[in-house]
Amino acid sequence: MSGESIVRTFYAALGEGKILGTKCGECGSYSFPPKTACTECGSRDIEVVEMSGDGELQFYSSGGLPPLRFADYAPYAYGLVKLKEGPMWLTMIKGVEVVDHDKMEAFFTTLPVAVKAKIAEVAGTNIVTFEV
Repeated sequence: MSGESIVRTFYAALGEGKILGTKCGECGSYSFPPKTACTECGSRDIEVVEMSGDGELQFYSSGGLPPLRFADYAPYAYGLVKLKEGPMWLTMIKGVEVVDHDKMEAFFTTLPVAVKAKIAEVAGTNIVTFEV
């Protein structure tokens, strides 16, 4: 499957409420978002699979000066999520404090915490976000 085909398939699936990744036929590793080759062993023996959407938030932060395209969503949190299948993904996180420094600091002591993927339209594009 070509890279362009994987990208189209990925975004089409998001529109249907599905989150796709790839699984390697040689070593069994998962990649997210979908790739044309395994990120662990380099094999091109991969299949597109639906991901569970379950993960753990490893850390998060918030930015006071987001890119112009995302200014309407500020302030928002972004963080690193380790998916149940193994890959890590940096994306928007919902359900966490983004303004009060003391509350953010207190929440950090509870990390990692379970999160669930949600598909959200952000700046005109469906993206995978995670919610605490």
